[in-house]
Amino acid sequence: MRRKIADWLNERGRTANDEGSKDRARRFQRLAAFVDPNWSVPWYNLGLSAKYASRWEESLRFNQHAAALDPKDEAAWWNLGIAATATHNWPEARRAWRSFGIDIPDGAGEVEMPVVTACVRLDPDGSGEVVWGDRIDPARIVLLSVPLPESGHRFHDIVLHDGATNGSRTRDGAEYPVFDELSVWQPSDYSTFEVSLNVPGQAAEDRLVEFCNGHKIGVEDWSTIRMICAECSRGNPAPHDCKEHPDTTRRPYALAAKSEDDLRMLLTEWVAETPGAEYGAVDLVLRGSSLGA
Repeated sequence: MRRKIADWLNERGRTANDEGSKDRARRFQRLAAFVDPNWSVPWYNLGLSAKYASRWEESLRFNQHAAALDPKDEAAWWNLGIAATATHNWPEARRAWRSFGIDIPDGAGEVEMPVVTACVRLDPDGSGEVVWGDRIDPARIVLLSVPLPESGHRFHDIVLHDGATNGSRTRDGAEYPVFDELSVWQPSDYSTFEVSLNVPGQAAEDRLVEFCNGHKIGVEDWSTIRMICAECSRGNPAPHDCKEHPDTTRRPYALAAKSEDDLRMLLTEWVAETPGAEYGAVDLVLRGSSLGA
């Protein structure tokens, strides 16, 4: 009888959540857990709701309870791993990932795994900008693109992401997964600058990228940004009929640096050795975290 009542309450919570009434959904989930405290499902749903609200301590507790009641619930272990990572609870993160079946290296501090390339969708319920990065563990990715300033994200932000892939992107013939962002785990101290550059050819651009890589400065040709619909974004966008660059050598570039002086030194060096290269005004469009918002 308890399970039937709890199941009814849980379903009411699911319906409320689908209708966008998050608070009402949580109330039903809490009632379901109260009526049948030994049933893992409402505890998992509470942990899921807390995850999407970035209430990480709550999500940690609820998913711990769900996993203890049903140790075979892989979704509870995964969300526990995310919540433990969000709260820097590394012993619990290791326990969760291993219980899920991931081979996590031993250690006492931060979880470290071999880096793999992936993409992340920033602000998935809003602008949905997809950027490239290095995935450093099952729940975190370091941004290697220079995001648009409207996103509020920076080159080298470490972003906490959800577990399920939501689309893919292809580069050099290889397909890479796209994950949805949950929150910024660690903001970057890189600032984003927009600079109008005269890039006389591919060799000049290749040299600019070499300079940036050598000086640990992010670079992105913002003239090649492609706006696509949400449905395409959550798939693998088909090849499209456009040029890689517009028919001009002067284009807006995003460059990410820790100071404007560092950036100007790099650009001056690049211009000095690249015939025809020029740069215009250096505009700060998003400050690094160490400089304030």
